[in-house]
Amino acid sequence: MSTKPLNPQRRVVGGRALVNRDWIREFTGASVGTAARWYKVRDEQPKEHRHPEKERIDGTDFYDEQQFRTFYTWFQQDKASKVLKADPELHELNPADVVSINKAAALLNFTGASVIRKYRRDNPGYFPDSVGQVEGPTGRMIPGFRVGDLQDFDRNRTGDKLGKAGRRPGPQDAAPVGRPSALEEALAAELSAYTREELSATQLAETYVAEAIERDGYHPGLAAELSVQYGGPQSSWEYVVRSALKHRPAAAPARSEADRRAAIALSALRERGDVRGLAASLAREHGGSPDVWSRAVNAARWLADPTP
Repeated sequence: MSTKPLNPQRRVVGGRALVNRDWIREFTGASVGTAARWYKVRDEQPKEHRHPEKERIDGTDFYDEQQFRTFYTWFQQDKASKVLKADPELHELNPADVVSINKAAALLNFTGASVIRKYRRDNPGYFPDSVGQVEGPTGRMIPGFRVGDLQDFDRNRTGDKLGKAGRRPGPQDAAPVGRPSALEEALAAELSAYTREELSATQLAETYVAEAIERDGYHPGLAAELSVQYGGPQSSWEYVVRSALKHRPAAAPARSEADRRAAIALSALRERGDVRGLAASLAREHGGSPDVWSRAVNAARWLADPTP
């Protein structure tokens, strides 16, 4: 779907420069939704830095340019001040040292390594590249990062990870402004902290899903468990779980017994092409109860076809 080109306008009326919404978007790089939200929540902003009120000229909304510049300067400074601070230990380490992805996450006060993985996957160039692999706590080789790169990353953080307005370019520019999603409402408390890293509700939910899968392996009831734990409709969590499974590296080693059994069941399912009697057969061949292998077979069916 094509995006309507911007039509920035600037007029001088009574000695004051006035600009339209497209001018604001061009100046800041903001999406249409972000620019609209800045105005929508203006009463929540400090009075001396507030987004200007609109003025209607020839059927178009205009805004005082100087007042907007004052607002935007405050907005950027306020956003930068909320960036999550790193552990002081980070800047006490030797810049030449290499630490694991888990240690890097801890030093930056992220919720876990999955935040770094998500940054590297969704926002190329934002987070430093790995310099190799180091041994993790379980003996498995995991990505390692140079301490000096992490120190530079922390010094340069401004809360603006995706460009001028902290957003990804593309179709979302036309995202409508409306009521919060069910996930946003359910994760409101967590988001109040995580917005310091500019995570959306969906990104935060994906982080929780990734951590749950890494910790306990995937099982068909995962979405329901997350819905109970964090709130929000199960259908929303099912969508996030499907997305996480879709992007999960196919060659990743099993991280738990549940993962191992699911991988075995998936291989057997592909070979047999039929689930009838599969759980009992796997129980006889590999040990364990049929109920356990029934869950593994269900997980394998989901992995084979994660679409709803």
